[in-house]
Amino acid sequence: MDKDYYRILGIPKTASAGDVKKAYRKLAMQYHPDRNPQKQAWAHAKFKEINEAFAVLGDPERRSQYDRFGTVGEIGDIFASPFTRSTFQDMIKDLGGAGLRFDFLDGLFGNATKGGGSPFSFRRCGRGPGGVIFQTQPGQEINLEDMLGRPRRPQSVRYELAVSQSEASRGVTRVLTRRGKRLEVKIPAGVNTGDVVRLRNARQLSDGLPGDILIKVTVK
Repeated sequence: MDKDYYRILGIPKTASAGDVKKAYRKLAMQYHPDRNPQKQAWAHAKFKEINEAFAVLGDPERRSQYDRFGTVGEIGDIFASPFTRSTFQDMIKDLGGAGLRFDFLDGLFGNATKGGGSPFSFRRCGRGPGGVIFQTQPGQEINLEDMLGRPRRPQSVRYELAVSQSEASRGVTRVLTRRGKRLEVKIPAGVNTGDVVRLRNARQLSDGLPGDILIKVTVK
């Protein structure tokens, strides 16, 4: 093997996917240049090294190939896989929560582009209700997924709701609270047990993420 990515992340080859993510996020905090002011060049090099290791070990296919052949060919960047991309977002939140800067990441990922378009800058990166965001113009923001030209696949969440016979026959409005957001659920008249009420793209309001909220009804 050209590089021992397990050694770089400080984990055994038997480490679970969760252990890989945990090790990466821990080392990202440890090697952030702000935490190594007297060794900036060294910290940058170490940060680049752990990102390369996680780009391989954080993706199931790349990790399998690496374990079999000791190489994965062209590694690309950490944005190439949804597995590593989501953890990178979590890492950005970690840094922001600790009051650490993002701008040094330009040196690592400055060539990342939106669908092959213009490079973006982490100097305009921050945190928002939907995750990592960038300020493109005053008053205009875009999240990391969209900036990279890789929109997130909408994911639905499910709830169950019990209503009485009379409520089912005449219809009723209930309030669902999700992540501190109040959402009205209108149960139509004539609903039966097992029917599903769909709140289209309601997760955008509650989570800042694309996706529906599905309410499965039980009539008692």
